[in-house]
Amino acid sequence: MPSLSQNEPGARSGLPCLAVLISLGFFSFIHFAIFFGNGALWSWKDGALDHAFREAGTAVVRNPVQLLRTTMGLDANDVVEHDGQLYYRPDIEHVHGRSFLEPPARRSHVVLRQLPSTKRTRNPVPAIVAFDRQLKQAGIRLVLLPVPSKAVFADSSQPPILNKGYLEFVETLHRDHKVEVLDLIPLLGKLRAQGGQLFLEGDRHWTPEAMLQIAHLVARATSVQPPGDPYQTVKRTLSAPGNLTRRLGRNRKETIASSMVLDHNEEIWKPSREAPYLLLGDSFSNIYSLGEMGWGKGAGFAEMLSLVMSAPVDRITRNTDGAFASREDLLRDPDRLARKSVVVWQFAMRELSFGNWKVLDLPRAGLTPRPHIETALQKLEGTITRVANVPPLARTPYRQAVREVLLENVRSESGRIPERILLLGYGVQDHLLTGVANWEPGDQVSVQVVPWETVESSHGRLHRFVLEDPGQELLEMPRFWMK
Repeated sequence: MPSLSQNEPGARSGLPCLAVLISLGFFSFIHFAIFFGNGALWSWKDGALDHAFREAGTAVVRNPVQLLRTTMGLDANDVVEHDGQLYYRPDIEHVHGRSFLEPPARRSHVVLRQLPSTKRTRNPVPAIVAFDRQLKQAGIRLVLLPVPSKAVFADSSQPPILNKGYLEFVETLHRDHKVEVLDLIPLLGKLRAQGGQLFLEGDRHWTPEAMLQIAHLVARATSVQPPGDPYQTVKRTLSAPGNLTRRLGRNRKETIASSMVLDHNEEIWKPSREAPYLLLGDSFSNIYSLGEMGWGKGAGFAEMLSLVMSAPVDRITRNTDGAFASREDLLRDPDRLARKSVVVWQFAMRELSFGNWKVLDLPRAGLTPRPHIETALQKLEGTITRVANVPPLARTPYRQAVREVLLENVRSESGRIPERILLLGYGVQDHLLTGVANWEPGDQVSVQVVPWETVESSHGRLHRFVLEDPGQELLEMPRFWMK
């Protein structure tokens, strides 16, 4: 009979665990050298060691290394610095990863436990084709606008660096499905050759100058209204640190010049629900329009389109999640498409690799919007039954983010709030998790709220941690904002 010590799990697994730890230490050293060394990550064309981590069969090594880095607090930024420019690591991983049109590689073995991954629809083509067909049935034209990242143009001595699947993606949509795609690579390549600055140094978004040139290109291809009276602008100069700079804990500022657009009543520009032109977008559309992002307001992409077309524009935008967020917000407002003739769908190009490309159905014809609940600030109590997942803070380079929570057994001061509602509140403030981020199902909460509609024009564009809703049952649920 084996001795007691031989039956101990630790005694049996000690040697393999030791081997794993030695291997982990070795690969950690390599990984740290890549990301903290002097530009080794940027030997892209030469097949740097980091490239090997992305190859099928070796990605299993990177996962435990990433887990160790996160545990040690070394992966808090997702920021890579090179030649004075800051880059968002997912942008680099998109352009140098496997083709986003290929299925994920199957792993034959596991070194350590895999990192948790969110289930998502990876292939963007079915969602895009379905959306295009739905809009065409309603007599609406769809134009895709994938926005390249700074990583695409990082090497000025080389042509733009594109994911292996991008050209096939564009060709497939054009040839097989007759979906319009506006390719920004030629224009941005030309601007770069002329010495123009395409992106902010310490931020992952475009400069006001590049955005304006793109607005001219998009307007020429998509304008559907005759020009009206020109919009007035106010020139502004603003200095601020970029979102990547802030993630590094630095305060180095850069200065931009932007044009704040005024409506014809000389107030700051607002989107027009009556306009036949709708922009769906993400943080690239919000960057100079949403004041919470730190770069001013009234000068975003929708404003520039309106300015160069001399025509009103409608807008639905939300930071990140460009693969689905703006479409989901559109579904919650079934009246929004009633007078539209063109929809421009802008999203960051890295979404092709990392986005959740859900196939969503447009609202049925004749579906009436949910009634607006008229109520002032009031107190309510309820029980949390579901919460949106909050990923590690390192994955959120925004100063503010909103979390969705499903609340039941609601009791309110007025007695007029339904007993089951969707509650939204800040899950992140100044890059730090709030108390709302720690809420769990079963918690009893007492908060003050206002109807979501009263804050949606600003808060609705912030990054959001959303509840899973595969059956779209939450679309019609009353929503409230926690003060």
